[in-house]
Amino acid sequence: MMDGQLSIRSLEPADAPALSALFQAQRGVYAHFFHPFNFDEAVIAAILSELRHDVYMGMFWGGALIGFFMLRGWDAGYADPAYGVLIDEQYRGYGLAPLSLSMAKMICKTHGSPRIMLKVDPENDCAKTVFERARFTPAGVEARTGKLIYRFEIDDRRAKS
Repeated sequence: MMDGQLSIRSLEPADAPALSALFQAQRGVYAHFFHPFNFDEAVIAAILSELRHDVYMGMFWGGALIGFFMLRGWDAGYADPAYGVLIDEQYRGYGLAPLSLSMAKMICKTHGSPRIMLKVDPENDCAKTVFERARFTPAGVEARTGKLIYRFEIDDRRAKS
């Protein structure tokens, strides 16, 4: 990594151009399984401006957006948010995705959510391996898309003490 500092913060509508650019800068072979919404700036700005409980976080290195993760579904009334992450290909392998997952688990605990859900394309062997190693368990298949559904049970040790 270049000199700089890592910062992680909630994304705002003004971050839409940077988030759109991050998505569009990734090679298709690297990010072709990641398409949670349209990557157009206006669409992203609208999503970010309408957030109530959903969480869209940016990971910045020296001021540049290098990663993104989200927990969404709370605004639609779901108890279990869907997690998604994309780290700029240039920054993969530095531990940013696991860091985002740790933060997502902490955010879920503060929201009182008992679990995290995610969907993985059945051909995305890399993601399946990563999330299974992170103790996500298979929970079915989404009928509409054929995506595999995984869940992670939040372990709140305070509740057991």
